[in-house]
Amino acid sequence: MRLLILTNTLDCLGENDAPISNAFRRLGWEVIIGELNSISADDYRFFTKGVLTPQNAEPYHPGCVARGTRNAYFLDECQLVWVMGHPQDRVSLDIWQMLWLASRTTSFVNSIEGLVFLTPKHALGYVVPKANRALSYISNDFSLLWDRCQETSDQWWVAKPPNSTCGQNVFVLTPKGPNVRAILQCLTGNTTAHKDSYGELGGFKAEYAVLQKYIPEVVRGEKRIIVACGEAVAWHGRIGHPDDHRSNIVLGGTPIPVDLNENEIQLAESVGRKLMAHGINFVGIDVAYPYIIEVNLVNPGGLYDLQCASGVDRSDKVSELIIAHFKNNSRS
Repeated sequence: MRLLILTNTLDCLGENDAPISNAFRRLGWEVIIGELNSISADDYRFFTKGVLTPQNAEPYHPGCVARGTRNAYFLDECQLVWVMGHPQDRVSLDIWQMLWLASRTTSFVNSIEGLVFLTPKHALGYVVPKANRALSYISNDFSLLWDRCQETSDQWWVAKPPNSTCGQNVFVLTPKGPNVRAILQCLTGNTTAHKDSYGELGGFKAEYAVLQKYIPEVVRGEKRIIVACGEAVAWHGRIGHPDDHRSNIVLGGTPIPVDLNENEIQLAESVGRKLMAHGINFVGIDVAYPYIIEVNLVNPGGLYDLQCASGVDRSDKVSELIIAHFKNNSRS
């Protein structure tokens, strides 16, 4: 059996590339690490450049190089494909289209439809029960979002782009804060200023932004819960940088060991099961109970961070669940 992991670079493996590839090899699978942004077609058979990891090779670790001879590998010669990254903007549409076509004949751990349509923050209202999410407005019209801000004079808000990752451009808006208008104008494309400077020559510049009610529960800390095939398998807490409202690990947050209560497990697993109906079998869910802050589908961190925080490696459990799920599906 052969797994193809599609990642952004073979020269610096990510925090899921390494432990998942190690776990699948321990379970007797061949593992190819392939370049996500090099998907190509030979008479409409899709392939990529990659490395077939020797079965007896040393375990990978995040940041290392995928060792071995680089060759072309066809996706339809693999039993499973796992997309572990976002394609580069210049080629993303082509990559997603080719991967969707490849997924007609080859199983993907996370479906292309789910990765494309359920990843953005637009989908939170569909995936998460209303009682467990913050009220949000989404628009590319500054005036609409500004009006919503003004409706409640003492309300705190969070503003962010709907398709950003890793805490990029996420702002807390305080009541009557001096930068609230400027931030909303910036996130929606600064269209008024741009039109004044360039008129119609500048083209369409509006950008979407999410305006979300601030959830005070995040002050107590968020928990990242990894759900595989509908089962919560790994979790850790996150403490934000002392000079930042964000707790993303990449931005200076620190993973810490935590426990989950039954309500947190049930909530995360219910969302995981709903996502499974759309072909999503591996997800990272950010929880500040009773609220879900974020649902992360493309390469969510958590396994490596848990190992750093507590020394626990749950990659074997994740891999066993994934393998069993697709084995059972192939029988039905």
